Amino acid sequence: MKKVSIAITAYNQAQYIGQAVESALAQDYPNLEVVVSDNHSTDPIQDVMAAYTSDPRLKYIRNETNLGMIGNFRKALYEYSTGDYALHLDGDDYLTDPGYISRAMDLIERKGLTMVFARSKSLYEKDNTIIEDKVNSDLPEMIDGNWLFLNFYKGYSLPTLTVVHDRPYAMEVGFFEKSIRSTDWEGLLKLIIGKKIGFVNQFVGVWRRHGMNDTLVQDLDKILSNVEYIDSPYRFALSRNSFSRDVLDLWRRRMLKRYFVQVLLRAMIAKNSVQEQCIVDFLVKYDRVVYGDIRRDPRFIVMKAIIHNRKLTYFVFKHILKQETFIKDFEYLS
Repeated sequence: MKKVSIAITAYNQAQYIGQAVESALAQDYPNLEVVVSDNHSTDPIQDVMAAYTSDPRLKYIRNETNLGMIGNFRKALYEYSTGDYALHLDGDDYLTDPGYISRAMDLIERKGLTMVFARSKSLYEKDNTIIEDKVNSDLPEMIDGNWLFLNFYKGYSLPTLTVVHDRPYAMEVGFFEKSIRSTDWEGLLKLIIGKKIGFVNQFVGVWRRHGMNDTLVQDLDKILSNVEYIDSPYRFALSRNSFSRDVLDLWRRRMLKRYFVQVLLRAMIAKNSVQEQCIVDFLVKYDRVVYGDIRRDPRFIVMKAIIHNRKLTYFVFKHILKQETFIKDFEYLS
């Protein structure tokens, strides 16, 4: 039986780590290890972890120094974990289905898959609201990785806290080698190329959103550098001759368009005109064709017209675009 590592990375998350650890240890898969990589926290996380260290499945390691978020991800996957397969869980998130790892591994071994993922919910601490986005709800159980790669621009998602993946192959393709906001998607997009993957159409975990999440911080440098999560898989696919250059060029433009529409709308919703202009200036220099496509897109034009009407924007994202979390995030910015 293959071994699975649940790698939990944490920094100053003493108030959350217990729930994350308990949800991992509750998994009924027999050959399991739970690895907690504490990135030299300054809060009482060690005291919390003391309650779990008697479980032989648990390994708690405290880094001697703070390695940074991406460095901690790498340490947990490459050095601390020993499983054939791995799942990554942030210290403030948690799993909700004790049978998920078993179900994912059964699918992996029966079908010869590289990866299985599922759906996740978002918990907004501000008002204790849980949102279930409709993203991915139309996906089949068995997916050709090349198909998902080429169609990812349509709005599909890879919720990292649900992804059970081949650990050695993840290290081979260079998981967490990019110090960017979407380093997880950068690795997962490379991972699925040329592979068979599986999907469990159920909610199996919760992503906690509390205003301190890196993805909720409107940092311009992080926004602009994050284009590497698109360009790195593009170069990777080119190097492996996975698709023709024409196909990949089209994929890249579509992905860049998706990304910059999102970040521009975020700047507009936040009424940050300086940031909006900086993003436009960057995109004009980075890829003028994509900039032109966005400017002419009737959907973007409509969104610009309604973006400051919060009720209408909320309706569009919830009922038409089926991405309620996109607009809900801005409660932490207002």
